[in-house]
Amino acid sequence: MDVDNKERGAGASAVAAGRRERLKRFIERAPGLQLMALYWVPMTVFIGLPVRWLFDRQDALAVAVLGAALNTVWIGPTISLTQRLLGDARRDPEGHALRQALRTGSVPEDDAVRAELPTYLAGQRQATWAALLSIVGTSLGLILLALLAADNEGFAVIFGVVAVVSVAVAARTLTQIRRLASLLAVPNPPETP
Repeated sequence: MDVDNKERGAGASAVAAGRRERLKRFIERAPGLQLMALYWVPMTVFIGLPVRWLFDRQDALAVAVLGAALNTVWIGPTISLTQRLLGDARRDPEGHALRQALRTGSVPEDDAVRAELPTYLAGQRQATWAALLSIVGTSLGLILLALLAADNEGFAVIFGVVAVVSVAVAARTLTQIRRLASLLAVPNPPETP
């Protein structure tokens, strides 16, 4: 009986380690939109809201949540800019060729990278849709909170802009994914300028 528990414990820890490794790999390879979807709500709740209440305690809860979400919306542009500036200096050198192929829309020359690219593109497509739905859903919730609970059209406009920009970024990413997937389907893809 004790041996079974040890085996289950070892199996569970191996599964947890595999999940942590996949999450780490996802974070290292994910574009800014996906990382914003992953970080925006937790940073709003655990950092933005406590800091907001620390400095301005007389705000109503709705206004404090809106202000905290606005204070943490900079995550998306910051991550995107950092990824563009650091480029090759990221901690995932194996994924660099995959990210570069998606960014430029060209099929890589390396056969190993080309073989891994369809799986990467499928994962990026799913993650982009999930991130888009998360950000647009969060923005819609914040717009409704601004209009119904806080009676503040300014916040509604700002979070509307966040949703529109997120849709534009996701549309661009999904177009790149579709274009690259169609190039992979061609036996000898032409060089893109």
